[in-house]
Amino acid sequence: MVETWQKKGKVVAMTGDGVNDAPALKQSDIGVAMGITGNEVTKDAANMILTDDNFSTIVHAIIGRNVYEHLKNSIYYLLSGNFVGILCVLLASLFILQLHFIQHTFYL
Repeated sequence: MVETWQKKGKVVAMTGDGVNDAPALKQSDIGVAMGITGNEVTKDAANMILTDDNFSTIVHAIIGRNVYEHLKNSIYYLLSGNFVGILCVLLASLFILQLHFIQHTFYL
């Protein structure tokens, strides 16, 4: 079933808690294992483990993951822009300091 949906170009999420679910969890795009009732094989095959075995947690986890990714991308963008600004100010300051030093050495 996972392969069929993937061939249609869909993103497939699979949940499971038993050994028989592990191959499907591994094959799927997002494998979700149950943390309380699931066994270790299933947890190893999954991308996400629900600690409370509540399916509504999946929605909160996906929303949280999206928020985290957006925040991370925003921070990278802001840091890269600010880094260039700081670098420009630093280089200009060093250049002016060097000119000031050269001026004083020739006038003394």
